[in-house]
Amino acid sequence: MTLGIGVIGLGRLGQVRARALASGAGGGRLVAVTDIDAGLAESTAARLGAIAVPSAAELIARDDIDGVVVATPTWIHVDPVEQVATAGKALFCEKPLASTMADHLHLVRVIDDAGIACMVGFNRRCDADFIDAQRLVADGAIGTPTYLHGRMRDPFPPPPWARDPAVGGGLFIDMLIHDFDSARMLLGREVVRVFAQSANLVVDAGDIVGFADNATVALEFSSGALGQLHSSMHAAYGYDVRTEVFGERGTIEIGGLRRHNVMLAAEGRGVTFPDTFLPEGDIPHAMFRFGAAYHAEMAVFAEVIAGTRLAPADHHDALAAFRIAAAAKESQQRRQPVDVAEAGND
Repeated sequence: MTLGIGVIGLGRLGQVRARALASGAGGGRLVAVTDIDAGLAESTAARLGAIAVPSAAELIARDDIDGVVVATPTWIHVDPVEQVATAGKALFCEKPLASTMADHLHLVRVIDDAGIACMVGFNRRCDADFIDAQRLVADGAIGTPTYLHGRMRDPFPPPPWARDPAVGGGLFIDMLIHDFDSARMLLGREVVRVFAQSANLVVDAGDIVGFADNATVALEFSSGALGQLHSSMHAAYGYDVRTEVFGERGTIEIGGLRRHNVMLAAEGRGVTFPDTFLPEGDIPHAMFRFGAAYHAEMAVFAEVIAGTRLAPADHHDALAAFRIAAAAKESQQRRQPVDVAEAGND
């Protein structure tokens, strides 16, 4: 069965989603696209063999649309998500689900009340390396996890709206939310307390109030395990996402500057990893590092629409990750540790 899918918002990730669907990812078929820029919608539709429609409402209402991808900027998620839920169609929404805690709580209620299938775009949930590492942790390869260390460093800042804490959330909400989600995914435990710091050290802040180009977050998990994350907008050498899960009997490392796989070092097992390297000096950007994961997300979404599998990350996972981000933002402002359960209740 071919499932009809529409894409709302045709920025960078909207284009990635549309291309994946146009290639037939997972039995999904790109039917229609829409964007505030009508010319962009027309050119994208012509290039990918889809139909350009003038509005999100018209796209969602089409009888040949079974699922909808919402790829608009974060602060423009609420209306299309509500419309998809009201129409009773499956939803894929880019992370984060919304830009405030109040909107997150509202949309979670709307989605739950509508009973629709919902998948949120945390790409590491569909990345082969992170999936392998999650399986190794769950299988006990390193014993009980005791520490998580993550790096998420971009070679340049995101678009102005995404770097602005008042609009897209800045480092804690726009970038580190991926690490907050993957921390929950890898350890299978909730983050209960954070201590965050940030600074503007290299990138010109312009007129953005509260801008930071570097941030660190210390984590405490419900199991007692600890963690430390670092995010930056000025990794001059290239895109750098590396994660380590350290346990009582070994450690797992995900990613590397020349290696895109999982390394396991464990008691009684030595050190094991695939022998796969990138070309000398080539440190790719996000679209290369997670290109396969972005494509896989659309294939998985088609299965979610069909009802043959559950979403790897849904609206409740999105809310949990946002709570951590909100706590980190509050911790940075207060300059003290913050309990996740008490943060962001705006």
